[in-house]
Formats: sequence, structure tokens, C-alpha cells
Amino acid sequence: MVTEALETTNGSLTLKPRPALTLVGTPRILPLDQYECFIGVSTNVAGLKQFISVQAAQHQPTLLISERGLRQEQVARVLHQASENWAQPFFAVNAHSLDSDALHSLLFGHRGMIETCGNGTIYINELTRLPALLQQRFAAYIEELRWRGQSGRNGNHKNGPRLIFATEWNPAEMRADNRIAYGLVDLLKQTGFTLKPLRERSEDIPYLAQHLLNRIIKRLNKGPHEISTAAMKMLSDYAWEGNIDELEAALESAINSTKPQQIDESLLPTRVRYAALKAIPTSGIDLPQMVDDFERNLIETALRQTHNNQTKASALLGLRVQTLNMKLKRFKEKDGVLDEDAAESE
Repeated sequence: MVTEALETTNGSLTLKPRPALTLVGTPRILPLDQYECFIGVSTNVAGLKQFISVQAAQHQPTLLISERGLRQEQVARVLHQASENWAQPFFAVNAHSLDSDALHSLLFGHRGMIETCGNGTIYINELTRLPALLQQRFAAYIEELRWRGQSGRNGNHKNGPRLIFATEWNPAEMRADNRIAYGLVDLLKQTGFTLKPLRERSEDIPYLAQHLLNRIIKRLNKGPHEISTAAMKMLSDYAWEGNIDELEAALESAINSTKPQQIDESLLPTRVRYAALKAIPTSGIDLPQMVDDFERNLIETALRQTHNNQTKASALLGLRVQTLNMKLKRFKEKDGVLDEDAAESE
């Protein structure tokens, strides 16, 4: 994220933070204009900046609530980099990739992350995918840190890692459905922040689109591109189910499909161009392609919603698992947009 430079001091190498631009009120100043999660003019983006500024000066567990595709780990890394413990380790844990015993050993075992992280940060990307017993273990651990801080031990409970959890669902709903340990929600809800999806802050999309466009052009070395006014309106009006990730994929596809030029409506995905179709244009439409894109978008949404579980996605779509698998193979053979290997059958 923020680049660090090696500096020689008295014959030894030490880390020196790179000069930065914004984010006032923390031990370090970070250039937020390079991170997608902070791009925009909405009140939600302004609130996120304020949240980072406040939380960076503290050392307590944090909960990030958002849909997928909003760069939650990026927020966690910026919070870590903005704190006084920026030189300490940052660990990211994929809760859904390990079983209960492996997670417990990784986090709480001998020489596990809790023991070796120091005053660094541990980010857990999906709180609700943690086994209930591990959720309760975290609740007990957080309570112990809080008690130590209140009793004056460990210097405001800074003797240990900062814990940052992310979840896709509202904690109130999780509590009602018993998907998460009640005590852990109570401990985290006071220091949480909700990242709104793009469809609820469309005023941010033009700024995000331009930021992503510049980054993609630089990465692909594709030369200058511009987004036309009509194309930008389509991007702003579209309900991005995959949020920033989906918007970036659409722009990258447009850039890859043409030489440096203006990106107009014709280069946008069909699902974006005709999302709010009121009349058929005089130039006509490609109905088979539109149907194909619509079907693909529904399948992508179902897989994303079920964490790439084909059985659950099939149930949502009203399909047999075999039928969904055949469609995935067809899409992969056609253009590789969907990868059947990423989907799991239960």
C-alpha cells in the first residue's frame, strides 16, 4: 500500500515513511486519493475518512460492514498504515478457506497470529464464516483486553494486535438469525462502519470511474482513453451488484477492446447499456447477446451471493446443478468471464 523507503542511519537500515498528502489528525499522513474506497464526494466517503482518522488514533477492535466488492481489506490496511503501529505486522485471514481447527491454531495457537503480531493488525475478511466457538473465543479475548485497559494494565490495552473484522450483513440481522455470537456483536457495534454500495451513492461513480480508468490505462499501458458523457451517465445509473470490482472489470474490458480513444456506450457491457431500456434504438439491438449477458449477470450475482457454491446458487436461480454447471462451461468456453473452477458444489 504505502511505500516505505530504506534509510541509512548511523550505519544501519531503518524504515522511513514516504511523504504523503492527506488524512489529517493521525500520527502519519496518507495519500487517500490513491485508494478506491476513499474516492468520491458522498457523505459515506466523507464519513469513512473521518472514521479512519478517529480509529487510527485508537487501538480497539473494529467492524466493517459492507457488500462484496467495496475493498474492505483496503480500508483495513489504510487504518493500519494510519496508526502509530504502521511498522508492525499486518495479517489478513480468509475465514472461509480454513476449517475450525486450522483457524483456531492459526489465530490462537502457539506462535499463532495473536501471539506473534505484536501491536500490529489482524484482518478477518468474513466474520460470519467463523465457527461459533471461534467467535466466542474472540469475544472472550476482546473482553479481556478491554478489562486490562480499564484496569490500567497494558497501557489502554495496546499490548496486543488490533482486530478488524469485515462482514457482508447487518449485525442486527445476524444477531436476529443467530449467525454470530451475540456478545461479539455487542462488543464491535460501537466501533463499526458501514460502507454503502455504489447503487446508494451514484454521485461517487464518475470520480471512481475516472480513478479506475487512469489506473487501468497505466497498468495495461494502453494509452489515453476518455469516457464519453453518455457512457458516464450509463455507468452512474447502473446498479453495480459487484460494486467497485464489477465497475473496474467493465472498464478494463472496454479498454482492452479498443485502441486509445473515447469510451462510448457501445464499448460498455450489454447489461449496462440496456439496464434502463425504455425504447429500442433505431439502430436495432442484438437480442441473443442481451439475453446471454442478462443470464450471465444473474449467474454471477447468485454465485457471488452464495460464495461460489453451485448448489445454493442453483436453488436461487431455480436450476438444476447440472444445468448451472453446463452454463458455466459455455460461458468459460465463450469468453472466460466466469471460471467454473472457482465455484464449489456442496
